[in-house]
Amino acid sequence: MATSKNPAKTLLSSFKDLGMSASQVRHFVPEWWEDDAAGDEGGLLELQILLARRLNVSLASLQAGAPKPEFRAGTRRFKTVHPQGSTQLAVAAGVGHGLAQVLAAACKSQVQFEAPSPTKLREQILSKYPAVTLQGLCHWLWDHGIPVVHITNWPKQLRRPDAMCVRVGPRPAVLVVRNEVAPARLTYLVAHEAGHIMSGHLKSDDNAVLVDDTLPVDEQGFASDEDERVADAYAMGLLGGEQLRAACNSLRPHYLEEIKLVVDALGVSKNNGLDAGQVILGWARLSGDWKRVGMAMRYLMTTHVVFVVVNDVARDYIDQDELSADGRDHISSLTGIEFEAS
Repeated sequence: MATSKNPAKTLLSSFKDLGMSASQVRHFVPEWWEDDAAGDEGGLLELQILLARRLNVSLASLQAGAPKPEFRAGTRRFKTVHPQGSTQLAVAAGVGHGLAQVLAAACKSQVQFEAPSPTKLREQILSKYPAVTLQGLCHWLWDHGIPVVHITNWPKQLRRPDAMCVRVGPRPAVLVVRNEVAPARLTYLVAHEAGHIMSGHLKSDDNAVLVDDTLPVDEQGFASDEDERVADAYAMGLLGGEQLRAACNSLRPHYLEEIKLVVDALGVSKNNGLDAGQVILGWARLSGDWKRVGMAMRYLMTTHVVFVVVNDVARDYIDQDELSADGRDHISSLTGIEFEAS
C-alpha cells in the first residue's frame, strides 16, 4: 500500500502540528499493530481510540477526513526556564495524562488524606523508615491513593521533563521522568511533586497537568515562580527542614575530595532522620559545587537501579484485575513494569 494512501501512516504523520514526529507517535502504538489493519474501518478506529487515550487527544479530532489532533480540554501548566520548549512540554503533558488515567483506574487505594503538613508527613514516614527515603515516600503516596511511577521508556528526541503531577477526577498522580541514577535526586523530585499536590496546585480542574521541566537537583536552571517556591519549601520540609538545613551548613564550604564530603554527610545524617544524599544536595545548593556532588553521589548508590525502586513499589499496588490488556501494555511499555499473565 502506498504510504500516502495508508490511513495509519497518515494518522501518525498528522501529529506534526502538535510537535511529534510520526516515529515518536509510533512509540505509543503496540508492537502487535500492523499498519495494513487500518485499511479496514474497524482497524483504523481501534488505532484512533488507542492514540486518543494514550496521548490525551480528542477522538473526534482524529476521525476527520484530514485528521488534525487536538489535546483534550484541561489545565496544562509548564514550569520551565526554557519557554521555547513549551510545545514539546505540551506533548509531555499529553503523555502524562494518558498514563495517569490508566493508573488511576487501577489504583487499589482510595484517595484518603487531608493534606498533611511536610512535618506531619515526615513524622509518618519516619515511624517506619530511618529517613524519608524514595521507597518510604512512594509507599506513603500509594497507600493514600496517589500513584507514583517512573517513565523509563520516554520517546527519543522528545523533550524529557524532570517530573509532573496530574489530576484525574479526584485522584492525583506523580510521574517521574528524569533519567537518573542517584536515589536522593529522585526522592527530591517525588517530594516536590507531592508538595504541589498537598499545596492544592491541582485543585482547579479534574483534567489538570503540571509539568516540571527543570528542578534544583543539579546545576540546571529552576523555574522559581510562587508555586515552585511553595512546592520546593514543602519538599525541603519533608526531607528534613531546619534540621537538614543545619546539617548542610555544618559541612565545610569546600572539599577537594568527594569522599570526604560523603563521609561528613554520612556523619551528620546518622541517627538524625536524615538521608546523606539530601545533605549532599543541600550542600550543593549552598556551595554551587555541583560537579563535586555528582561524583560524591556515586558512593551512595546501592545495587538497585533507582527507577526500579519506584516501579517495584508501583507494581505491588496496581490492581491488575482493573486493567485491560491495552492498559497493561501501555503501563509496561512506558515503565518497564512486568505484570503476571492473566
